[in-house]
Amino acid sequence: MLGKSLRLVLLLTAGAPAMAQYAAPPPVSSDTSVITPKNGQSPQQMWNDRYECYQWAVAQSGFDPNRAVAGTGSASVRDQYARAYAACIEGRGYTMHSAAPQAAPAPPAAPAVPRGPVSYAQVLVPLAPTIKYQPVELQIDGGYSVTTGAAGDSLDGGSNAGLGLTWFPTAALPIGLRVDGSYSWFHIKDSALGSFGTGFTHGDEDIYGGDADLQFDLAHKSSSYKLYLFGGAGRYREATDLRTVQLAPGLGCGFFYCGPGLFPVETARDRSTTPWLNSWNAGFGFETAVLDDVQFFVEARYLQIGPESRKQGFVPIRLGFRF
Repeated sequence: MLGKSLRLVLLLTAGAPAMAQYAAPPPVSSDTSVITPKNGQSPQQMWNDRYECYQWAVAQSGFDPNRAVAGTGSASVRDQYARAYAACIEGRGYTMHSAAPQAAPAPPAAPAVPRGPVSYAQVLVPLAPTIKYQPVELQIDGGYSVTTGAAGDSLDGGSNAGLGLTWFPTAALPIGLRVDGSYSWFHIKDSALGSFGTGFTHGDEDIYGGDADLQFDLAHKSSSYKLYLFGGAGRYREATDLRTVQLAPGLGCGFFYCGPGLFPVETARDRSTTPWLNSWNAGFGFETAVLDDVQFFVEARYLQIGPESRKQGFVPIRLGFRF
Protein backbone atom coordinates (compact mmCIF):
# COMPACT_ATOMS: atom_id res chain seq x y z
CA MET A 1 0.00 0.00 0.00
CA LEU A 2 2.83 2.39 0.86
CA GLY A 3 4.59 1.61 -2.43
CA LYS A 4 1.46 2.38 -4.47
CA SER A 5 0.98 5.72 -2.65
CA LEU A 6 4.60 6.65 -3.25
CA ARG A 7 4.31 5.89 -7.00
CA LEU A 8 1.12 7.98 -7.22
CA VAL A 9 2.81 10.98 -5.53
CA LEU A 10 5.79 10.74 -7.92
CA LEU A 11 3.49 10.54 -10.97
CA LEU A 12 1.48 13.60 -9.91
CA THR A 13 4.66 15.54 -9.13
CA ALA A 14 6.16 14.79 -12.58
CA GLY A 15 2.94 15.69 -14.42
CA ALA A 16 2.23 18.94 -12.56
CA PRO A 17 4.59 21.20 -14.62
CA ALA A 18 3.11 19.95 -17.93
CA MET A 19 -0.46 20.52 -16.68
CA ALA A 20 0.39 24.01 -15.45
CA GLN A 21 2.06 24.91 -18.75
CA TYR A 22 -0.99 23.73 -20.74
CA ALA A 23 -3.52 25.62 -18.64
CA ALA A 24 -1.64 28.94 -18.42
CA PRO A 25 -2.90 31.59 -20.86
CA PRO A 26 -0.42 32.93 -23.44
CA PRO A 27 1.31 36.26 -22.80
CA VAL A 28 -0.05 39.12 -24.90
CA SER A 29 1.06 42.51 -26.16
CA SER A 30 1.72 45.01 -23.38
CA ASP A 31 -0.24 47.84 -25.05
CA THR A 32 -3.98 48.54 -24.83
CA SER A 33 -4.83 47.41 -28.36
CA VAL A 34 -8.00 45.43 -29.09
CA ILE A 35 -7.61 42.53 -31.51
CA THR A 36 -10.58 41.65 -33.75
CA PRO A 37 -10.68 38.60 -36.10
CA LYS A 38 -11.47 39.44 -39.75
CA ASN A 39 -11.99 35.87 -41.03
CA GLY A 40 -14.23 34.41 -38.33
CA GLN A 41 -11.41 32.72 -36.39
CA SER A 42 -12.55 30.74 -33.37
CA PRO A 43 -11.55 31.82 -29.82
CA GLN A 44 -9.18 28.84 -29.66
CA GLN A 45 -7.53 29.82 -32.97
CA MET A 46 -7.25 33.44 -31.82
CA TRP A 47 -5.65 32.24 -28.59
CA ASN A 48 -3.08 30.21 -30.54
CA ASP A 49 -2.30 33.03 -33.00
CA ARG A 50 -1.81 35.62 -30.23
CA TYR A 51 0.55 33.31 -28.36
CA GLU A 52 2.64 32.54 -31.48
CA CYS A 53 2.79 36.24 -32.47
CA TYR A 54 3.91 37.09 -28.94
CA GLN A 55 6.73 34.52 -29.22
CA TRP A 56 7.74 35.79 -32.67
CA ALA A 57 7.76 39.44 -31.54
CA VAL A 58 9.94 38.58 -28.53
CA ALA A 59 12.39 36.74 -30.83
CA GLN A 60 12.51 39.70 -33.24
CA SER A 61 12.95 42.45 -30.64
CA GLY A 62 14.65 40.70 -27.73
CA PHE A 63 12.08 42.28 -25.40
CA ASP A 64 9.49 40.33 -23.38
CA PRO A 65 6.80 42.63 -21.91
CA ASN A 66 5.52 39.89 -19.62
CA ARG A 67 8.91 39.28 -18.04
CA ALA A 68 10.27 42.82 -17.96
CA VAL A 69 10.34 44.70 -14.66
CA ALA A 70 8.30 47.94 -14.66
CA GLY A 71 10.33 50.81 -16.11
CA THR A 72 12.88 48.58 -17.88
CA GLY A 73 13.40 48.35 -21.61
CA SER A 74 14.14 51.34 -23.82
CA ALA A 75 11.38 53.01 -25.81
CA SER A 76 12.95 51.86 -29.10
CA VAL A 77 13.01 48.22 -27.99
CA ARG A 78 9.40 48.37 -26.80
CA ASP A 79 8.38 50.01 -30.08
CA GLN A 80 10.19 47.32 -32.06
CA TYR A 81 8.30 44.64 -30.12
CA ALA A 82 4.96 46.41 -30.74
CA ARG A 83 5.61 46.73 -34.49
CA ALA A 84 6.63 43.07 -34.80
CA TYR A 85 3.57 41.91 -32.83
CA ALA A 86 1.21 44.06 -34.95
CA ALA A 87 2.71 42.85 -38.26
CA CYS A 88 2.37 39.21 -37.21
CA ILE A 89 -1.21 39.42 -35.89
CA GLU A 90 -2.44 41.45 -38.89
CA GLY A 91 -0.75 39.00 -41.26
CA ARG A 92 -2.84 36.22 -39.71
CA GLY A 93 -6.12 37.96 -40.47
CA TYR A 94 -6.79 40.21 -37.46
CA THR A 95 -7.33 43.95 -36.99
CA MET A 96 -5.72 45.88 -34.12
CA HIS A 97 -7.59 48.90 -32.69
CA SER A 98 -6.32 51.33 -30.08
CA ALA A 99 -8.45 51.31 -26.94
CA ALA A 100 -8.67 53.52 -23.86
CA PRO A 101 -5.91 52.77 -21.32
CA GLN A 102 -6.86 50.22 -18.70
CA ALA A 103 -5.42 49.34 -15.34
CA ALA A 104 -3.98 46.15 -16.83
CA PRO A 105 -4.34 44.39 -20.21
CA ALA A 106 -6.76 41.49 -20.02
CA PRO A 107 -5.13 38.25 -21.21
CA PRO A 108 -7.15 35.99 -23.53
CA ALA A 109 -9.22 33.39 -21.79
CA ALA A 110 -7.58 30.06 -21.20
CA PRO A 111 -8.86 27.19 -23.36
CA ALA A 112 -11.85 25.42 -21.89
CA VAL A 113 -10.86 22.42 -19.84
CA PRO A 114 -12.90 19.36 -20.88
CA ARG A 115 -15.25 18.07 -18.22
CA GLY A 116 -14.76 14.69 -16.71
CA PRO A 117 -11.49 12.87 -16.06
CA VAL A 118 -8.49 14.03 -18.08
CA SER A 119 -5.68 11.59 -18.74
CA TYR A 120 -2.02 12.55 -18.79
CA ALA A 121 -1.99 11.68 -22.51
CA GLN A 122 -4.56 14.44 -23.15
CA VAL A 123 -2.64 17.00 -21.13
CA LEU A 124 0.68 16.36 -22.88
CA VAL A 125 -0.62 16.38 -26.48
CA PRO A 126 1.12 19.29 -28.29
CA LEU A 127 -0.75 21.83 -30.40
CA ALA A 128 -1.05 21.10 -34.11
CA PRO A 129 1.77 22.63 -36.20
CA THR A 130 1.00 25.94 -37.89
CA ILE A 131 2.35 27.81 -40.91
CA LYS A 132 4.70 30.47 -39.59
CA TYR A 133 6.02 33.49 -41.45
CA GLN A 134 9.42 32.87 -43.01
CA PRO A 135 11.00 35.53 -45.27
CA VAL A 136 12.70 32.91 -47.47
CA GLU A 137 11.48 29.36 -48.18
CA LEU A 138 13.21 26.57 -50.10
CA GLN A 139 11.10 23.94 -51.85
CA ILE A 140 11.71 20.55 -53.47
CA ASP A 141 9.02 18.89 -55.56
CA GLY A 142 8.15 16.29 -58.15
CA GLY A 143 5.13 14.87 -59.94
CA TYR A 144 3.47 14.20 -63.28
CA SER A 145 2.95 16.48 -66.31
CA VAL A 146 -0.13 16.12 -68.51
CA THR A 147 0.34 17.17 -72.15
CA THR A 148 -2.33 19.25 -73.94
CA GLY A 149 -2.90 20.67 -77.43
CA ALA A 150 -0.03 20.13 -79.88
CA ALA A 151 2.11 18.62 -77.13
CA GLY A 152 -0.62 16.05 -76.42
CA ASP A 153 -0.63 15.03 -80.10
CA SER A 154 3.08 14.18 -80.09
CA LEU A 155 4.04 13.42 -76.47
CA ASP A 156 2.82 11.08 -73.76
CA GLY A 157 2.56 12.46 -70.23
CA GLY A 158 5.76 12.34 -68.23
CA SER A 159 7.47 12.85 -64.89
CA ASN A 160 8.92 16.09 -63.51
CA ALA A 161 11.17 17.24 -60.67
CA GLY A 162 12.18 20.66 -59.47
CA LEU A 163 13.59 23.09 -56.93
CA GLY A 164 12.33 26.52 -55.95
CA LEU A 165 12.88 29.56 -53.75
CA THR A 166 10.19 31.95 -52.46
CA TRP A 167 10.72 35.36 -50.84
CA PHE A 168 8.01 37.11 -48.78
CA PRO A 169 9.22 40.68 -48.03
CA THR A 170 6.93 41.16 -45.00
CA ALA A 171 4.43 39.23 -42.90
CA ALA A 172 1.93 42.07 -43.32
CA LEU A 173 1.45 41.38 -47.06
CA PRO A 174 0.33 38.00 -48.54
CA ILE A 175 2.48 38.45 -51.67
CA GLY A 176 5.75 36.70 -52.44
CA LEU A 177 8.21 36.35 -55.32
CA ARG A 178 9.17 32.79 -56.28
CA VAL A 179 11.67 31.30 -58.71
CA ASP A 180 11.15 27.67 -59.83
CA GLY A 181 13.39 25.40 -61.87
CA SER A 182 12.16 22.08 -63.31
CA TYR A 183 13.16 19.13 -65.51
CA SER A 184 10.56 16.96 -67.28
CA TRP A 185 10.80 13.68 -69.23
CA PHE A 186 8.43 12.71 -72.07
CA HIS A 187 8.15 9.81 -74.54
CA ILE A 188 7.36 10.68 -78.17
CA LYS A 189 4.30 8.83 -79.40
CA ASP A 190 4.93 6.24 -82.13
CA SER A 191 2.29 7.91 -84.32
CA ALA A 192 4.23 11.20 -84.17
CA LEU A 193 7.71 9.87 -84.99
CA GLY A 194 7.14 10.42 -88.72
CA SER A 195 6.93 14.18 -88.19
CA PHE A 196 10.58 14.16 -87.06
CA GLY A 197 11.86 12.28 -90.11
CA THR A 198 11.73 8.82 -91.69
CA GLY A 199 13.00 5.61 -90.18
CA PHE A 200 12.91 6.54 -86.50
CA THR A 201 11.39 3.90 -84.22
CA HIS A 202 11.93 5.42 -80.73
CA GLY A 203 12.06 8.96 -79.37
CA ASP A 204 12.15 10.97 -76.14
CA GLU A 205 11.92 14.67 -75.33
CA ASP A 206 13.28 16.36 -72.22
CA ILE A 207 12.21 19.90 -71.25
CA TYR A 208 14.12 21.99 -68.72
CA GLY A 209 14.09 25.59 -67.57
CA GLY A 210 12.47 27.83 -64.98
CA ASP A 211 9.86 30.46 -64.11
CA ALA A 212 9.75 33.71 -62.12
CA ASP A 213 6.28 34.00 -60.55
CA LEU A 214 4.28 36.12 -58.13
CA GLN A 215 2.44 34.19 -55.41
CA PHE A 216 -0.67 35.55 -53.70
CA ASP A 217 -1.89 33.83 -50.50
CA LEU A 218 -5.67 33.77 -50.15
CA ALA A 219 -7.42 34.66 -46.88
CA HIS A 220 -8.20 31.62 -44.72
CA LYS A 221 -9.56 30.85 -41.26
CA SER A 222 -6.82 28.51 -40.06
CA SER A 223 -3.08 28.97 -39.56
CA SER A 224 -2.46 25.26 -40.26
CA TYR A 225 -3.10 25.53 -44.02
CA LYS A 226 -3.40 28.04 -46.84
CA LEU A 227 -4.54 28.33 -50.46
CA TYR A 228 -2.63 30.43 -52.96
CA LEU A 229 -2.53 31.58 -56.59
CA PHE A 230 0.60 32.12 -58.67
CA GLY A 231 1.66 32.98 -62.20
CA GLY A 232 4.44 34.49 -64.27
CA ALA A 233 6.87 33.95 -67.15
CA GLY A 234 9.94 31.84 -67.82
CA ARG A 235 12.37 30.29 -70.30
CA TYR A 236 12.67 26.64 -71.38
CA ARG A 237 14.62 24.42 -73.81
CA GLU A 238 13.43 21.22 -75.49
CA ALA A 239 15.96 18.41 -76.08
CA THR A 240 14.88 15.67 -78.54
CA ASP A 241 16.52 12.22 -78.79
CA LEU A 242 15.47 10.07 -81.81
CA ARG A 243 16.66 6.50 -82.45
CA THR A 244 16.31 3.82 -85.10
CA VAL A 245 16.34 0.31 -83.66
CA GLN A 246 16.26 -2.78 -85.92
CA LEU A 247 16.56 -6.51 -85.43
CA ALA A 248 19.86 -7.93 -86.69
CA PRO A 249 21.27 -11.47 -86.67
CA GLY A 250 23.87 -12.18 -84.08
CA LEU A 251 25.13 -14.54 -81.43
CA GLY A 252 23.59 -14.48 -77.98
CA CYS A 253 24.68 -16.29 -74.85
CA GLY A 254 22.67 -17.36 -71.81
CA PHE A 255 23.69 -19.06 -68.57
CA PHE A 256 24.22 -22.46 -70.16
CA TYR A 257 24.75 -22.01 -73.90
CA CYS A 258 25.32 -19.61 -76.82
CA GLY A 259 23.39 -19.56 -80.07
CA PRO A 260 22.41 -17.49 -83.09
CA GLY A 261 19.33 -15.21 -83.09
CA LEU A 262 17.86 -11.81 -83.89
CA PHE A 263 18.70 -8.98 -81.52
CA PRO A 264 17.74 -5.25 -81.36
CA VAL A 265 20.50 -3.00 -82.65
CA GLU A 266 20.57 0.81 -82.74
CA THR A 267 21.41 1.74 -86.32
CA ALA A 268 20.83 5.51 -86.26
CA ARG A 269 20.48 8.31 -83.72
CA ASP A 270 19.70 12.03 -83.90
CA ARG A 271 19.85 14.53 -81.03
CA SER A 272 18.82 18.18 -81.14
CA THR A 273 18.10 21.00 -78.70
CA THR A 274 16.03 24.11 -79.34
CA PRO A 275 17.19 27.60 -78.31
CA TRP A 276 15.68 29.11 -75.17
CA LEU A 277 11.93 29.57 -75.63
CA ASN A 278 9.68 32.02 -73.81
CA SER A 279 6.89 30.65 -71.62
CA TRP A 280 4.10 31.73 -69.30
CA ASN A 281 2.20 29.89 -66.59
CA ALA A 282 -0.64 30.29 -64.06
CA GLY A 283 -1.87 27.97 -61.33
CA PHE A 284 -3.06 27.41 -57.77
CA GLY A 285 -1.88 25.43 -54.76
CA PHE A 286 -2.67 24.10 -51.29
CA GLU A 287 -0.14 24.08 -48.43
CA THR A 288 -0.37 22.62 -44.93
CA ALA A 289 2.02 22.48 -41.98
CA VAL A 290 3.41 19.04 -41.10
CA LEU A 291 6.16 20.10 -38.67
CA ASP A 292 7.46 23.38 -37.28
CA ASP A 293 8.94 25.26 -40.27
CA VAL A 294 8.10 22.38 -42.68
CA GLN A 295 5.09 22.49 -45.03
CA PHE A 296 3.67 19.98 -47.52
CA PHE A 297 2.12 21.38 -50.71
CA VAL A 298 0.21 20.26 -53.81
CA GLU A 299 -0.11 22.56 -56.80
CA ALA A 300 -1.11 22.51 -60.48
CA ARG A 301 -0.49 25.03 -63.23
CA TYR A 302 -0.98 25.53 -66.95
CA LEU A 303 2.36 26.00 -68.71
CA GLN A 304 2.72 27.14 -72.33
CA ILE A 305 6.13 27.01 -74.02
CA GLY A 306 7.02 28.57 -77.37
CA PRO A 307 5.29 31.03 -79.69
CA GLU A 308 1.69 30.70 -80.86
CA SER A 309 2.88 29.13 -84.13
CA ARG A 310 4.26 26.04 -82.33
CA LYS A 311 3.14 26.37 -78.72
CA GLN A 312 3.45 23.37 -76.40
CA GLY A 313 0.93 23.07 -73.56
CA PHE A 314 1.50 21.21 -70.29
CA VAL A 315 -0.24 20.83 -66.92
CA PRO A 316 2.44 19.93 -64.34
CA ILE A 317 0.96 18.56 -61.07
CA ARG A 318 3.55 18.68 -58.30
CA LEU A 319 3.85 17.56 -54.69
CA GLY A 320 6.63 18.68 -52.40
CA PHE A 321 7.92 20.23 -49.19
CA ARG A 322 8.89 23.76 -48.21
CA PHE A 323 11.46 24.51 -45.50
